[in-house]
Amino acid sequence: MNTYLKYQPAGVQFVAFLGLATGFFLINMLLSSFFFSDLSMVMLDKGATITPQLTNQFKLAQLTSSILIFIVPALLFGYFSSPKVFPYIGIQKSISVVLALAAIVFLFSVQPFVGWLGNLNAKANFGSFQKSFLETEAMYNRAINAFLKMNSVGDLLINLFIMALLPAIGEELFFRGALQKMLYRLCNMGWLAILVSAAIFALLHGTVFKILPIFVLGLMLGTIYHLTRNLWYGIIIHFLNNAFAVFAVYYSTKSEMMKKLADENFTVPIYAALLSLLAGAAIIYFMKRKSDEVLPQIITNEDNDYIA
Repeated sequence: MNTYLKYQPAGVQFVAFLGLATGFFLINMLLSSFFFSDLSMVMLDKGATITPQLTNQFKLAQLTSSILIFIVPALLFGYFSSPKVFPYIGIQKSISVVLALAAIVFLFSVQPFVGWLGNLNAKANFGSFQKSFLETEAMYNRAINAFLKMNSVGDLLINLFIMALLPAIGEELFFRGALQKMLYRLCNMGWLAILVSAAIFALLHGTVFKILPIFVLGLMLGTIYHLTRNLWYGIIIHFLNNAFAVFAVYYSTKSEMMKKLADENFTVPIYAALLSLLAGAAIIYFMKRKSDEVLPQIITNEDNDYIA
C-alpha cells in the first residue's frame, strides 16, 4: 500500500498540510519570542529609536520566518505527497523562454491596474475598526521603513535577497505549489482553489489598506500557475514585483519619480487601469495557449495526478 499523501483521501492531505503549516508557524513564534523579543516592543512604541542593530534583527527575523513558515512546510508537503517532490509542488525541470518573457511583460502590464486598486483600497473606511487598523498599518509601515533603510549597494543586495527573492520562492511554494494544489484536490474546482489561496495570501500579509491589490495579485499568480503547471513563472513575477519596490526605495533619494513610487503618492486614471487589466488578461490568454504546447513535454501521467 502506497503511503504518499497523494494516494490518500483529500481530507487526509488537507489535515497533513494544515498540521505542517501550523507546526512550523508555532516554531517560528517560539524562536521569535526567544531571539527577537525586542522587535515587537519597538514596533509598539511610536517614539522608539530603531538602531542599526535592531534593523539587522528585523532582517534576520524576516529571513527565519520566510524559511520556517513558507519554504519548509511546502517542501515537506511535497516530500510526503509524492516520490517526485519538486514537480509535485510545481518546480519543473525546465521553463519556456517565451513564457518567462510573457510573465515579465505581464507584471509590467498590470502595474497600472494594481496601482489603481491600491489607491482605491487606501481610501477604505472600516468604521469602528478604522482607528485600530490605522495603528496596525502605522506599525507595519515602521517595520518596512526600518527594514528598507539602505546606505550601500551591499544593503540593496541583502534586501533584494530577503525581501524579494526569498518571499517570491517561499510564498509561491506555499500558497500556489502546496496550498492551491491541496485545495484543488479537495474541491476539484480550479477557480475556487485559486480564490481561497489568494484570499489567505492577502490576509496573511497583515495590511487591510493594501489587501485588495495583494488579493488580485494572488488571483493572477494562482491563475498563471493553474494554466502553466509551472511555479517558475509565478516566482519570476513575484520576485520582480518585490524587487521593484526595493529598488524604488533605494533610488527614491535620486529621482522624484522613484520617490513618488516609493511613497505610493501617485494616482492612476481609471482608463489606464482598464487598459492595464485588458493587457494582463490578453497575456494570460497567450500564456495559456503557449503552455498547452509546452505541458506535454514536462508533465508525465504520474506527476499529473493532482496538479492544480
